[in-house]
Amino acid sequence: MKKVTFLAMSLAVIMGTSCSSSNEEKTEPTTTDEVAPVEEKTEVAEAISGKELYTAKGCVACHQLEIKTVGPSIKDIAAAYEGNKDGLIAFLKEEAEAIVDPAQAAVMKPQLAVTKALPTEELNAIVDYILESK
Repeated sequence: MKKVTFLAMSLAVIMGTSCSSSNEEKTEPTTTDEVAPVEEKTEVAEAISGKELYTAKGCVACHQLEIKTVGPSIKDIAAAYEGNKDGLIAFLKEEAEAIVDPAQAAVMKPQLAVTKALPTEELNAIVDYILESK
C-alpha cells in the first residue's frame, strides 16, 4: 500500500509541476553590442537532459534511482548494462530480451511502445542518464 501511495504522490507532483504556468511578465530583451559566447554541449548538460526526459516520459513512475518499485532501480539497470549501451537501447526498442529482471519483462512490454517511438537523440539521452547513474 505504501508503494501505491508513493507512486500516486510522485505522479501528482510530476503532473502538478509540469502543468503549472508562470505569471511573470514578459519583458523585451535589451540589445547590446556584445555577443554572448556560445556554450558547448557537455556531458553534464546531456545527463540533465536525459534526466528531464526520463521524468517527462514517465519512466520515473516505475524506476526509482536506488530502490526497486514496479521495475528495477536505475542503479540495477546501469550495473546490468555497464559497458553495453547498445544492449539497453536494443531492449528499449524491443529488439532484445530483458537481462535485469526477465520475470518482470511483461510489465515493461506496454511501455516499450513508447520507448520504441522516441527519437534517437531522446532515447540516447535517457540511456546515457541511466548508465551514468550507477
